[in-house]
Amino acid sequence: MIFISFGLITSNLNKALINKNISTIHKEITNKVLLKLDSYLDIPHTINNLNDAFIRVSEDQLENLDLLRKFFYKQMSIFKTVNIIAFGTEEGTYVEAQRMDDGRIRTGLVNKGNLELYVTDLRGQKLKLEKTIINYDPRLRPWYKASIKNKLPAWSDIYLFLSNNQPAISGSQPYFPIENEFSGVFTTSVTLEGISKFLAKLSMSNNSSVLVMEPSGITIATSKKIPLLDSLNHSIPAANLKDPIFSAVSKRFLKKIADDKKGMVFEFPLKINNIKYLVRSTSYYGPHGLNWYVLVIIPESDYMSDYQRASMLGIVFLTLFLVIIVVTSYLIAGATAKPIIKLSKLVSQISWIENADKEWSIPPKILERKDEIGLLAKAFSEMEKRLNLTIADLSVSQKEYKTLVENINSIIMRITPDGTITYCNPFGLKFYGYTKEELIGSTVQDTVLKTNDPKDIGILEKIFTKDKKYWNGINRNITSEGKEVWILWANTMLFNRDGTINELLSIGQDFTSRKAAETKLNASLEEKNILLKEIHHRVKNNLQIITSLINLQLADLSDGMVQETLESLQSRIQSMALVHEMLYSTDSVSEIDFYDYLYQIVTTISATHNKIENPIQVAVTGDIIYLNINRATTCGLLVNELIINTFKHAFTGLEQTECKIDILIKKRETGEIIIKVKDNGIGISTSKNKGSKPGMGTLLIEALTDQLGGEIEIIENKGTSFILTFQS
Repeated sequence: MIFISFGLITSNLNKALINKNISTIHKEITNKVLLKLDSYLDIPHTINNLNDAFIRVSEDQLENLDLLRKFFYKQMSIFKTVNIIAFGTEEGTYVEAQRMDDGRIRTGLVNKGNLELYVTDLRGQKLKLEKTIINYDPRLRPWYKASIKNKLPAWSDIYLFLSNNQPAISGSQPYFPIENEFSGVFTTSVTLEGISKFLAKLSMSNNSSVLVMEPSGITIATSKKIPLLDSLNHSIPAANLKDPIFSAVSKRFLKKIADDKKGMVFEFPLKINNIKYLVRSTSYYGPHGLNWYVLVIIPESDYMSDYQRASMLGIVFLTLFLVIIVVTSYLIAGATAKPIIKLSKLVSQISWIENADKEWSIPPKILERKDEIGLLAKAFSEMEKRLNLTIADLSVSQKEYKTLVENINSIIMRITPDGTITYCNPFGLKFYGYTKEELIGSTVQDTVLKTNDPKDIGILEKIFTKDKKYWNGINRNITSEGKEVWILWANTMLFNRDGTINELLSIGQDFTSRKAAETKLNASLEEKNILLKEIHHRVKNNLQIITSLINLQLADLSDGMVQETLESLQSRIQSMALVHEMLYSTDSVSEIDFYDYLYQIVTTISATHNKIENPIQVAVTGDIIYLNINRATTCGLLVNELIINTFKHAFTGLEQTECKIDILIKKRETGEIIIKVKDNGIGISTSKNKGSKPGMGTLLIEALTDQLGGEIEIIENKGTSFILTFQS
């Protein structure tokens, strides 16, 4: 009996040791699943940041959405785990690239409100129209609403693709071209089926499984190929899944968290159809608001069945061979504990993230064992192979992303809030003339800014105080050789998981030559403006000289007819001189305020032609209109003739105390300009002799009207109205 008891005690000790290591392996497997899931779900937000920076380098690309479509196609070729990359704006424009079930990538644009999806070749060129979605508005999609709700990067709720009804979630990021001006949303989508396939690669054995669910109980993904939607395309609660294991585990788990709401991690056994399972659940808090539960389910039989059979045979042999069992128990204990301890050390080493990319191998002697230890080693080896395949896929995507960043012909830098440079791509190092050792770890204040100007020194504080917004602009930099350069920057913030600012991602373009050209162009324009104003000033002076000569001539004339003719000529010259005087005294060199111009003409004519005994009241009302020099001069001469004729003829022999001339200026929405000159005089039919030839003023009015391409209408009703109509 002593030997039997010793054998049983040894067997139980081995069983306890195996159970402890199974729990350790279960914990390490769960942690590694969470780590890889976190890396998988971080890719969409990495893509959104890259697309945001790409547009900010040159916002002219928003005018050419086809270029953005090709860029999305290139990204879909690099990042194999995402299904849709898209950008929608507040104006309803939209561009996307989508991965199909057969691996093809097609692209689409919104045209006249409809989403047109095209078969696309390997260069991103559109081959043919494959599908059209009528009345597609990105602003109504769940991913767009999720992003604009708090104006921050966010994950959407589960929704269906319009093109194939696949359930998906989207990581979205709002686009702010300038501060406080929301313009659109970048989004990158992954399907729930894609997450499920990813989880399938992380399974521990043929019978183990992973379930991901929301706190509400809705299924996100599983490691088994089972439907996630019902017949009405609604998400299925985990408790209602057709798989009995997932259904039973989720019901038990939801009951446990309802009883213990503070619990973060649960471990519990569960028996389903006489099969015992070990379940470990962990709360998963992913990037930008994800809150899921991840449950890893392991059948105990995968690790314990062979051991139980061996234990039964051991008891039989112990009763038959008491002496032999002592030696056998000793050998079994030693042979069992040694590989388990070695296997436990391997699991502990692999659990550290810095060892994730290393290759590990279990000794062949342990793998060749036929007992439960051998089964456990085989299951762990298979799981490690699948994890390594996933790591390899992520590594390829990371390398391609790194190649894209390091070969782009733009300066790319990452800077901490205190100004320390943590990264600069090869193009930036060459541009500034620094080595990697000289620039990385130094501050922008001591290197690329290198100035005592408070505006330059305070540039970082200005950027980082914009509270999770973007900053775009041009500032002066200094190369290592002391050369002054101007850089056009597009900056975006990189945040920690708790929402605090981690770094500033800056993408810059050399703006030095354009800055010099802009300065030179502004100086040239200023010089030409001064020259034009001088020309107008001299023309005005020359016309004033002519007016003065006419004044001198008028003093020596006694013929009334000649005096009247010269006065009319003098008035016309003054109206032309007035145009050049106004151009000289205003900022514009080509347009004048016609309302002000007409008011000054009227003032000059009134001062010259009004009579003290019966003064004529002149009023100018209407719209402020700007005309170029040619049309203003022509129109001014024409109105000048109308007003002078009215002064001369409209009130002849009229015995009344109030003579009025009303001038109205209006501009219609069609662009037509109307000038109305109305008097309350004797009327044109009374003031002119029948059969008399038209005078110089009348002929000049007709000629100037033709020159404007307009029409003039004369209406007699309690006086005379002249209505001039022409296009501005």
